[in-house]
Amino acid sequence: MARLLAESFAALAAELPEAHARVSARLAGRAVAIRVDGERFVVEADGGAPQVRAAGADEEAAAVRVATSRRAILDVLDARRSLAEAVLADEVEVVGALERLVEAREALLAYVHGAVRCPSFPALLDRFRRLAP
Repeated sequence: MARLLAESFAALAAELPEAHARVSARLAGRAVAIRVDGERFVVEADGGAPQVRAAGADEEAAAVRVATSRRAILDVLDARRSLAEAVLADEVEVVGALERLVEAREALLAYVHGAVRCPSFPALLDRFRRLAP
């Protein structure tokens, strides 16, 4: 999962640099700790492009923490459930100060808006689907 996300940031940078810049700007100076099923990693954009790294001891200090499953992500991507419905159903847990949550949401929206226009993303999504249980 972390490797696919890192590849998606690289694809966005290569194919839609303006979208990549919007994501980077919204993540600037913020760490987002993400847990998908058993995998834990951190996304941060300190002074540049978003970087994905393995979660460490500093995971709890992240501005925002997200926990979910591959299945929940696919349910949202395939419009079987909205993100709000997934959060309310405890399929996606998001923790952070309100201001940081709003910033993370804006970064996610910028990422998705770029993703739907990025030629490499259908293949990345296919690979993600193969990971899903």
